[in-house]
Amino acid sequence: MVMVLKILFKNTTKYSKSIYTKFLQFHKKQYGLKYSLYTALISFLLLFCIIVQLKVHNIALIVVFCTIIVCFFLWRYVRPITEVNKEFQSPKIQSEEEFTFIFYEKCIKISGKSKAYSLKYYQLYKIFETDSFFYLYIDSNHSLLLDKNSFLIGSSNDFSNFIHKKCWYKFKKVK
Repeated sequence: MVMVLKILFKNTTKYSKSIYTKFLQFHKKQYGLKYSLYTALISFLLLFCIIVQLKVHNIALIVVFCTIIVCFFLWRYVRPITEVNKEFQSPKIQSEEEFTFIFYEKCIKISGKSKAYSLKYYQLYKIFETDSFFYLYIDSNHSLLLDKNSFLIGSSNDFSNFIHKKCWYKFKKVK
């Protein structure tokens, strides 16, 4: 006996540069302050270590801490820029790849040109609803972008209620 899953919602979103730029602005607004505060805290701790080593005249540790702080700044500022540039050059953005999201009672199936996979709802990290998009974060660096105007089955309001019930502790509506 084959069990057929009932499709609750279906969304098809085309990933373009403008959509990705809008997502980056949202992500920066949502996590930028936290990222900056964390960077400042670690920087102050490293500077404190350098000052302590200056007072005790330990040149070897001063060099080590200076190397660590330079590497830390490169990692915190250069790496994100290269990741964003790499994503902008990716085939899914350049060719405006279309992704289909099918929502069932227990899982989400995502398919694009090159691959398809499924997720359970508990695997979602956070969910944000804005005026025009749903951002379903898989982890702090990866997310699914769903255009509210691209629902083929169901409506964005019904989906909002559904995903809020499924993941109420991860869901947040933002303006």
